[in-house]
Amino acid sequence: MGLPVKGTSIGWAETENAAPEIRRWATEQLLCLWRRQRHRTDSVASWGDEIEYSLFNLDPRTERATLLLDQEKVIRQWQESPASKEEPVILQWEWANYVVETTPAKPYTGSIEDLLNVQKNMKRRREIVNGFLMPNQHTLSLSFFPRAGADGQWTTPHGQNETYHSVCSLPRYRIVPENIIGRRETSKETCYPIYQDTQTPPFYDILPSGEEVRNHLCLDDLEIGIGCCSLQTTFQTSNESEARWLHDQLIPLAPIFLAMTAAVPIWKGYLVDTDVRWQRFGDVLDDRRPEEMATIVGLLPFTRLARDLTRECQPPRWTWNRTYISEEKPSGLESTSPLQPMNPAIKQRLLDGGMDESLATHFASILSRDPLILTQDDMDNLNTSNTKLFQLLQSCVWHAVRFKLPITDAGPGWCIEFRTMESQLTDEANAAFAIFSYLLSRAIVTMHLNFYIPIDKVGESMEFAKERDAVRRGRMWFRRTGWSGSTAISGSMCREHTHRMNGVAKGEYAFMTADEIFNGESGPDGFPGLVAIVRLYLEQSKMPEAEQAKLESYLELVSKRASGENPTPATWMREFVRSHEDYRQDSYVSERVCYDLMREIVRMNEE
Repeated sequence: MGLPVKGTSIGWAETENAAPEIRRWATEQLLCLWRRQRHRTDSVASWGDEIEYSLFNLDPRTERATLLLDQEKVIRQWQESPASKEEPVILQWEWANYVVETTPAKPYTGSIEDLLNVQKNMKRRREIVNGFLMPNQHTLSLSFFPRAGADGQWTTPHGQNETYHSVCSLPRYRIVPENIIGRRETSKETCYPIYQDTQTPPFYDILPSGEEVRNHLCLDDLEIGIGCCSLQTTFQTSNESEARWLHDQLIPLAPIFLAMTAAVPIWKGYLVDTDVRWQRFGDVLDDRRPEEMATIVGLLPFTRLARDLTRECQPPRWTWNRTYISEEKPSGLESTSPLQPMNPAIKQRLLDGGMDESLATHFASILSRDPLILTQDDMDNLNTSNTKLFQLLQSCVWHAVRFKLPITDAGPGWCIEFRTMESQLTDEANAAFAIFSYLLSRAIVTMHLNFYIPIDKVGESMEFAKERDAVRRGRMWFRRTGWSGSTAISGSMCREHTHRMNGVAKGEYAFMTADEIFNGESGPDGFPGLVAIVRLYLEQSKMPEAEQAKLESYLELVSKRASGENPTPATWMREFVRSHEDYRQDSYVSERVCYDLMREIVRMNEE
């Protein structure tokens, strides 16, 4: 969640009063950083992944699965262990006290050795964390625990009667939710529709306001969401221009990969009619005031936003990107959503500082926000000698695709972080999507692939991606023609498609299934599929056929996921629950069913 907090945080009222000055200095820090780094180049296309693992206690005597609040114990013991400096992994803090964030200790390259090491590294991360746990305790890459927030005890050790008992002990994770609530001034009421099974009775839940809602599950508690876990990948590019191009091409792919990795069909012990964590985390981090809300959404959290909204409407901090930033984007293509908030003074300062319109718009939308956390030390050091204020504001806007500047001369260069994928249930599946997303990013850059569609269509696809079983039942917007600048590439794969940079014609993008997007359309003029594009990239990269064959199992996993042969984690979990002998076809996931579900996931990772 960004930079650690050192020093005592000041209260929300003082933070809000200081916001204009913080935004001004953050803007100056960004300009100094950008001027210093804008011409930086890096020759190695390094990359890495980040997986958040949840800790569980499985009690065979009572047949109960509970979340294990041992994050601090694990990380402290890891930090004190001499072996930690020799291991190929890093363990880090996360928002929930039952989650440990993990990354490889050093970036990967595109070599076959590094690509084949990804799954081994992920397995090693779980082994290391498990080494600090008791025999019946386990580390799983689960996007969210099915019974978190259910009535009765759901954590081990059990929480006291205090607020945020499952929140990480570090100051940042305590202060941010307090300031979110302080800023928005009202409670956040969100409901998810219950999945209607054959014996599901009429269901009622109560909103914080006391209003009763029918056939919807109320998720009003902060702690029902802070433990959402994801699989994120970060790619270093050669320079700023390349990073901006990759950023833009990954934006239309973000909802598609969200649907492909969907992994959360259960909330608070009930099957729901959605499959992903994305909207819930957005709800948790939504600090908008009533006048900043885009529209009155009502009970369903996935209602599409109205098209005639003003620019004063503020999107949530956890959201899909609403701006394309490449200097090469097609003219005439809508590049900014009407929901993009903007402080005109900040944008003008960035323009005066040398940024072009697209980049200034992107960063102005971030720097226009109020800071969510501030210390007295921040207030006493308002200058351009560091980048702390800029990083503070950028780290508190969680876009689907994050554009990252080089912060230091010795650190990573221009990077793009791809953030929508959900944690998969096995190391193999996590490795498959991490490797595939990296190979696709290299294909995009080296082949200069063009996946631009109107930005509002990306928003519509994000809505479709949240729906139950979106991979098999839904369609999303995608660029099916005009995607390749090389007639040699496009001609060999799908006859003669041409690349135009003077706009995107309506016929060039269409509603497509995940199967069509990844495995290709039928017919000679159809889109060949992302899997075929990755295979072509591997051929053109001069990787020997024997080495390409070693990656084939990962490509096949992704391909079969798109076709529906390999179900998403959400679909698999839903079907496991519905086929369990103790399930009553009433949408309720009991402790026994949950225990057996967790035990089966443990078994899958031990094979």
